[in-house]
Amino acid sequence: MKKKYLILGSFAFSLAFTRAQSPDSTFPNINKTEIEILYNQYSQDGNHSAVTGGTGTEKLTVYGPSLSYKRSSGKNIFGFQLGSDIISSASTDNIDFVISSASRMDTRSYTDINYTRLFEKSGLAVNAGLGLSIESDYFSFAKYLGISKASDDKMRNFFAQIQLLNDDLRWGRLNPDYYKPVKLIYPVELRDQDWFDIYHRYSGNLNIGFTQITDRQNILGIFTYFGIQEGLLSTPFHRIYFNDSSLAVEKLPDLRIKGSLAFRWNRFLNGNIVIKNALGGYIDNFGIVALWIENETAVKLGYQWTIIPNLRIYSQKGSGFFAPYKEHTVDEEFYTSDYDLSPLSSGKFGVGIRYKSLSIKKLTLNAITARYFFYTQSNGLAAHALTLLLNFHFKHETPRLKKASK
Repeated sequence: MKKKYLILGSFAFSLAFTRAQSPDSTFPNINKTEIEILYNQYSQDGNHSAVTGGTGTEKLTVYGPSLSYKRSSGKNIFGFQLGSDIISSASTDNIDFVISSASRMDTRSYTDINYTRLFEKSGLAVNAGLGLSIESDYFSFAKYLGISKASDDKMRNFFAQIQLLNDDLRWGRLNPDYYKPVKLIYPVELRDQDWFDIYHRYSGNLNIGFTQITDRQNILGIFTYFGIQEGLLSTPFHRIYFNDSSLAVEKLPDLRIKGSLAFRWNRFLNGNIVIKNALGGYIDNFGIVALWIENETAVKLGYQWTIIPNLRIYSQKGSGFFAPYKEHTVDEEFYTSDYDLSPLSSGKFGVGIRYKSLSIKKLTLNAITARYFFYTQSNGLAAHALTLLLNFHFKHETPRLKKASK
C-alpha cells in the first residue's frame, strides 16, 4: 500500500558506479567484500488520512532493518540487498473499521540483486539489476540498467540509468487462506462493486547525470529525471466524501508523466569541512510543480569523528484533482483527498554523527553512522526518524606470480 515514507509506485533502488584503478602486476590483486547493516525507525502523526477521505489519524510507525552485500573481484562487482519494513498503521485499520485488527500490522519485504562490470581502460562501468518487493496488497518487480563513463583525467563523469517496474496491487499473497493475489481491497462499505477493472501499474524511469571537478575544492553536478506511469494510479482503499455526503473511491488518471532537474555543488573547505548543496524542481501532468533546496555539511572533529547537520526545504503547488474532506463535487471526473497531492510546504532538519574506526588486520570498520531527522508539513503532519548504519569490509589478497627470469 502507499505510505508517505515510500516513493510512490515503487521501492527505491540505489545505483552506484565504481571506477577502477589500473592494476599493477608488481602488487597483489586485492579483492574486497563490503557489508552494510542498516536499521531505521520512522514514526509520524497527522490528521489528514486519505483512507478516511482526508480526515482522521495518519499515525504510522515503521521499523526497517536491511542488509547489503557487495563483493568486488577484479573488474567485477556483485551485490545484493535484503530488507523489510514492519509497519504499524492506525489509519489502515479504518479500511474495515476494525481497531487493532490484523491489518494494523503489515510487513513489506524487498530484495535487490545487481552486477557491475568495469572497463578500466575506457573508464566505463555497466550495471544491471533485478528487484522484488512484496506486502499484503502489493507486489513489484523491477529491472534496471545503467552506464557510467569517466573522462581520461577523472575530472568528469557521466551516468545514465533506466528502470522498468511492474506493480500488482491485488491483495491476498500473504493471507494464509490464499497465498496468491486475489482482489483489490476497497473500503468495507464500498465493496458492493468493482471500482476498477485493472490492477497493474507500469512505470519507467530515466535518470541522467553529469559531474565536473572544477578544481581541488569544488565539484558541480546536474541531474535530470523523467518518469512515466500507466495503469492503476489510484489507491483502491482511499475514500472520497463529496459535498453532498455521498461516498466513492479515489479516482485519478491512468497516466502520469513527471520530470525533475537538480543542480549540486560540493565544496571542500580547509580539509575538515565538506559542504553539499542542492537545488531542484519537479513537475508532472497531475498539476504538481515543486521546488526544493537542501544542504548537508560534514565537519570533521579529528580523525575519527564527523558531525553532519542537514536540512531540506520543499514547496509544491498542489494537483487540481485534490480537494479536502467533503469539498469534491460529484460531477468531477477525477478526485482525491490525499494530502500528498495538496498544496504544501515541508521542512526536514537533522543531524548525524559518524565514527571512523581503525582497521584490524583484513577487517575494516569503515564507519558507524547514526542520524536523526525531524520532518514537518504545513498541513500538520510531523515525523521523526532514527537511522543506524554500520559499514565494514574485508580484503582478500591473492598474490600474483611473476614470470621466472630466463
